[in-house]
Amino acid sequence: MKSQQRGVALIIALVITTVAVSMASLAMYRQQLQIRLSGNLANLEQTYQFAIGMEDWSKKILEQDYKDNPNVDHEKEDWATNAVTVPIDGGNLSGQLLGLQKRLNLNILNAIYPKVKPPPKVEGQDPAKTPNQPVYKTEELVYNYMVNLIKKIDTEQVLGSPESFADTLSDWIDKDDDVKSGGAESSYYQSQNVPYMTANASINHTSELLLLKGMDKKLFKKLEPFVASLPSDAKINVNTAEKEVLAAIGFDSTTVEAIWNARNANPFENMDAFWNVDAVNTFFAPNTIAAKRKANYEQTLTTTTNYFLLQGKVNINNARLYINTVFKREKGKVHIIMRDYGKPPAPVSRSDQSEESNTP
Repeated sequence: MKSQQRGVALIIALVITTVAVSMASLAMYRQQLQIRLSGNLANLEQTYQFAIGMEDWSKKILEQDYKDNPNVDHEKEDWATNAVTVPIDGGNLSGQLLGLQKRLNLNILNAIYPKVKPPPKVEGQDPAKTPNQPVYKTEELVYNYMVNLIKKIDTEQVLGSPESFADTLSDWIDKDDDVKSGGAESSYYQSQNVPYMTANASINHTSELLLLKGMDKKLFKKLEPFVASLPSDAKINVNTAEKEVLAAIGFDSTTVEAIWNARNANPFENMDAFWNVDAVNTFFAPNTIAAKRKANYEQTLTTTTNYFLLQGKVNINNARLYINTVFKREKGKVHIIMRDYGKPPAPVSRSDQSEESNTP
């Protein structure tokens, strides 16, 4: 009887010991978890502070650049060449500034441009051979920009005809519900498995393209490095524009190469320097279609940049923070108009990737 009692007592003691050890282990686990969570939160707070510091650094560079030369922006200036990778306690940070007006602005289809007068007739020109042409609208020109870019990127016509995508994009950002010939309005999107409405407003982020009729992730990744979501009046900077964008503007391959080589040798200090490039002069030769539309081109091209993107990353121990911050520079003052700390930076174009990083 006593031996049975001792056996029961031993079992109870073992159970109590097991429970005590389990509780102690759980308490230690929770304590370690709490310590790690506290450490991660502290690291995340540090990464946030470094991100704010990188934004302040970017602002100072852009403000100084404006003071040095407010009339021109190109990729040989400090803001474009000062890509950095810096070691910090527990990790590192990296970042670079990109001029967003090197890309084709998606909201350009929503812009309203002043009417332009037809060019004056050339003296001695035979009127019979040059009948009066209707005044060309800049809205038609920028529509062709988008068509040309899609034609270059969507070679397999996943989106259908390039004109169809331009119509679809235009329907997404215009304020009416009238469906263009190849486009789509809310009536189309409401019929999808997950129904939604068109924005009927300017695109705020390029990722909105994934909502458009026919767009898929593979094509979006190919298109993203060449487009931007800026206010509709933002012009294309001929000093920084990608070759694909220059081709979308309408320049043939020979003219694109000539522009590229000319600006690499000596960036255009103003638009007159651009128009005076021999190949550009030839493209806009008198009596050509381009010559009649030169005033329209003038409304869409510039040698300056007002919108910049800071792309970066901060790593501290197990904490990581991505930086995607858009700046607007106006009369030398720089302020943030968009900030995203959660998404990895979007892919960059070929010329962006060729820039070298500096370690101060």
